[in-house]
Amino acid sequence: MEPAKGKMRKTSSNLLLRITDICKVHSVAVAENVGEKPNAGSTGGSSEDGAHLKIYPQQVSDHESCSGTSTARYEDAVVEKLLDAVSGLKLAYLKVQQAHVPYDPEKVAAAGEHFVSELEETAGLKDLYFGVSKWSNPMYQSHVSSRIHEHQKVALELQADICKKDSELVLLRAEFQELERRNMELKEEVDRRALLMHREISFDIGNGGSIDMFIELFENSSKCIHDFTKLVISSMKVSGWDLNYSKFPVDKSVVFEKKTDKKYCVEAYFARAMLMVTKGEYFSMDSFYHVMSFKDPFDALVESPNSNFGKFCREKYLVAVPSNMEDSFFGNLDHRAFVEMGGHPRTQFYQTFAGMARYVWALLTVARFLKPRAEMFFVKSGVQFQKKHMESVPAKLTTEEAKISVGFTVMPGFKIGCTVIRCRVYLSMLNTKGS
Repeated sequence: MEPAKGKMRKTSSNLLLRITDICKVHSVAVAENVGEKPNAGSTGGSSEDGAHLKIYPQQVSDHESCSGTSTARYEDAVVEKLLDAVSGLKLAYLKVQQAHVPYDPEKVAAAGEHFVSELEETAGLKDLYFGVSKWSNPMYQSHVSSRIHEHQKVALELQADICKKDSELVLLRAEFQELERRNMELKEEVDRRALLMHREISFDIGNGGSIDMFIELFENSSKCIHDFTKLVISSMKVSGWDLNYSKFPVDKSVVFEKKTDKKYCVEAYFARAMLMVTKGEYFSMDSFYHVMSFKDPFDALVESPNSNFGKFCREKYLVAVPSNMEDSFFGNLDHRAFVEMGGHPRTQFYQTFAGMARYVWALLTVARFLKPRAEMFFVKSGVQFQKKHMESVPAKLTTEEAKISVGFTVMPGFKIGCTVIRCRVYLSMLNTKGS
């Protein structure tokens, strides 16, 4: 403890010398030259004893209180700054006196501002001293230490949370990459299947045609007509249409097994409207191959709206969909007007119609160019049912001995030489009228 006490007494003696030097009386007379504000550790040149004085960090022994020594050094530093500030204040005041003799307003103003600046700097030492005093308070130090410990604890928790989130992010990124990989595989599989489903259809027309492919077109046409009929019936229910509408004429003697069987009347109407004789100029094998190469038939209409298929599609729409039906479904005749002007409306209703029209157009095209040529046939109402040429819709267990008669033809059949593609008929429990 003795060496430390000796150093502290030496520091106090140095400060006392500084205070004594500053307090020496200076003449208020005008001086020719006044030195600038002294640097820290000097007093303006009045005493050489204090000019070299500085405060250096003190070495403390292991058993000395670090906080007490540190506080003492801070207090000495504040006193040192205070002495420097007072010295500067004295010099600033001398400059004010100089500016008055001889009187120079500009120098007086400048000296006054400098003096005020020195005063403010001196006043600021008060807050610095109070700050040092506060830090020397053990209770305040304990409070700050406690807060620091709390914040460090929170920081550690946040760091742990960040590490956890980083781990979760790595796992999620791996899952995302796996999902992307699987999506790419599924996309490739979907594209591959779509390519197989929508591959270009080819027929051996030059060698007499392919009956198997014609049968496939017949099945697709029948299915598309059935699907479009379902869409129309749904729209009819929404708009309040009656299935007994005169556009769907059926022999009054036909007895429907179920009320819902009246939907076959609508399907029969669209099959007849789409397959009835039309202009031969709409059919061309060159157009056939091109149109059937599209995945979406509407794309073929967009590319060439006035092609053979485009003209066929417009003509059949105006025939198959009556104006009062369209007005009831949509509240206007915009579809019809657009079609009459040579366009193809991009709506779900018309696109479904175009899908049906493409297969019907393809069926009629191939039927015209097959060798021998395919011939379409219908069965009149009341004719006895024959399995060789007819197929019941819906399917029923029938025998020729039952003498069941045909109510109406739902989908016409075709004859290609000796090959018969049976027509689809709705059966009615009536007495046979003859064949």
